[in-house]
Amino acid sequence: MAHPRGMPPELLGASPEGDGADVPELPDPLEGYHFRPGRRGPRTTLKSEMVPVIAEWLARTGVLRIAAAKAGTTEDCLGKWLSRGKDAAARRKSSIYTELLTACEEAWAHRFAHLIELGERTVTDRHMNPRFVTWLMSVTGPKHFTVPREQAAQVQGNGLGPAFELVTPEAAAASVHAKLMRFLEEDDKRNGTEPPAPAEPSPASADSPAEEPEESR
Repeated sequence: MAHPRGMPPELLGASPEGDGADVPELPDPLEGYHFRPGRRGPRTTLKSEMVPVIAEWLARTGVLRIAAAKAGTTEDCLGKWLSRGKDAAARRKSSIYTELLTACEEAWAHRFAHLIELGERTVTDRHMNPRFVTWLMSVTGPKHFTVPREQAAQVQGNGLGPAFELVTPEAAAASVHAKLMRFLEEDDKRNGTEPPAPAEPSPASADSPAEEPEESR
């Protein structure tokens, strides 16, 4: 593997005065890649020889797209094959799709067991950084390795409801009136006084006719 050209030696870990012999080599992104010509499209039919290839790369990377590409197909086709395997397994039938499903489940189990082991090593090995392992587990397996976030509780204002409400002017006026009456009732209870009852007309005053004004007499 060669060093990247044009990069200062101090960025590679060597001193500017040194010859750079102790500089660690960067990984080559093209290492192990070989272009295979002659393919006009992806494979759309699952074959038995594709199952171990998919399982191996799924155990190595944990990514369906990579495993599908290494087997010469696409992630969509691989997803459809796995869905057929789940349906067949639910009906207790065996086929090449259930074979693929079982192989992928074992590969996933191996992959995540490896990541969990690496995470446990970071507890005792101070030279290991757990950030990449925890990030990778949360991205590739969010259902099992991500803590769901709970919505923050809405702050209430002294038990009188939310601080802000989107309401119509009529509803806002009715709400303000109800809150004001509730506040007055609570204030009267704290002061030990009862709210004044509305005055009711007496029966005598209701039956007696009203007095005429002096100008009409």
